[in-house]
Amino acid sequence: MKKIVIMLFMIMMSGCMSSKPNFYQPIGVKESKVSYKDFKDTIRISNVMLPNIMARPQITTLGKEDYILNIDEFNRWGGSVDKLIQQAINDNLSNIFENAMVENQSGIRKNFKYDVAIEFKDLIGRLDEYAKLDASYFIRDKNGKLIKSRNFYKANAFEGGYDEYVNTLSLMIGELSDAIANDIVNLK
Repeated sequence: MKKIVIMLFMIMMSGCMSSKPNFYQPIGVKESKVSYKDFKDTIRISNVMLPNIMARPQITTLGKEDYILNIDEFNRWGGSVDKLIQQAINDNLSNIFENAMVENQSGIRKNFKYDVAIEFKDLIGRLDEYAKLDASYFIRDKNGKLIKSRNFYKANAFEGGYDEYVNTLSLMIGELSDAIANDIVNLK
């Protein structure tokens, strides 16, 4: 009986001594390559869609081979990944369009001129090697008519672990935001 109690105590203690999870979020870039101060319209970021394997709370990376996925329980997104990316894109576009209103879709009907939806085909990489972003975005007018769509692909090399991986993803999301901004401005 004493051995069972000691064994249970050891199991409970090993659970308490396990690593704490790290939480990450993509962030808006501080400085953009483009700036449009004269643009004053309202832009709504309506949808950010991710493949199911990317939309999980654990950060997913590739193993030594592309068909091997690493799903890390101790390195997680700090919230719903699609909402975190949507907010990073919102922050980026707000930085690019200083005098425009950029907002995420909400239940409140607001007057907007452009609606942007983004579908990620891939947002993954291999630690200490590279990260890639493959997405399509769709710009609609306030009536829902598609006025511009485009594919965007970017792959960046990086060295390091999860901190550097999330920073590299954030920079690529910043470049995606630049492309969206350029297309919106050229619609006028």
